[in-house]
Amino acid sequence: MKIHKEAVRFGLLLTPVGIACAIYLSLTNIQMALNMGIEPSKPLIFIASIVQIALIYTLLLSYLGYQLAQKVGLMKPLGLNSNTFKPILLLSLFAALVMLSDYFLFAPYIPQVLSRYERESFTLSALIFSMLYGGVIEEIMLRLFFLSLLVVILDLLFKRTKQGLPIPSFYYCLCNAVSALFFALGHLPATQAAFGELSFLIILRTLVLNGALGYLFGWIFITFGIQWAMLTHALTHLFSQAFLLLFIL
Repeated sequence: MKIHKEAVRFGLLLTPVGIACAIYLSLTNIQMALNMGIEPSKPLIFIASIVQIALIYTLLLSYLGYQLAQKVGLMKPLGLNSNTFKPILLLSLFAALVMLSDYFLFAPYIPQVLSRYERESFTLSALIFSMLYGGVIEEIMLRLFFLSLLVVILDLLFKRTKQGLPIPSFYYCLCNAVSALFFALGHLPATQAAFGELSFLIILRTLVLNGALGYLFGWIFITFGIQWAMLTHALTHLFSQAFLLLFIL
């Protein structure tokens, strides 16, 4: 099998982010285990995190996603041009407001959610992790790989490119909606771990907020490129936390 050199370079470029996130999660999981009175196997936790997050989620899926995206016209040039920065900043601010709506729309009716809105909960290390994991790794998994894979599957089923026809825009929209749904559903296990239960309101909150943001990030990926979806996702975390600490909490 021929090695796709550009996809390899792309994956290797992002792998340090995966390693950093794996280390952070390992330390967090070790501390959680110690708080529960459990003596964890630290080497095993670190190795498992590196394999899962750095090698599979980051390196492997970015390599595969790069090639899938190229097949269906979703792999845009990776440079950052100044003309795109302004709309991306505006979209990031909008996404941050969507994320902040949680505080006003859901938190007043869900005590577990409201209790999380304490200044002490928002640390610099947690912010950096959320920007890196959300902005890079989640975008690799859900947009670059999964969304592209869905478009490839549709194209294989209906043979548009094989017949020399362009891929219809509604293919991208449909696959983006499915990807956003999976993005939202993927947050449910972590939500249950954080709040101890999954009530109707908690599930609705998770699906609405993450689904809306997931669709927005997917639209940015389709329209501008994966690097801009990554930047928007990362800035969403940065702006929402800045608004919370400066004006709300």
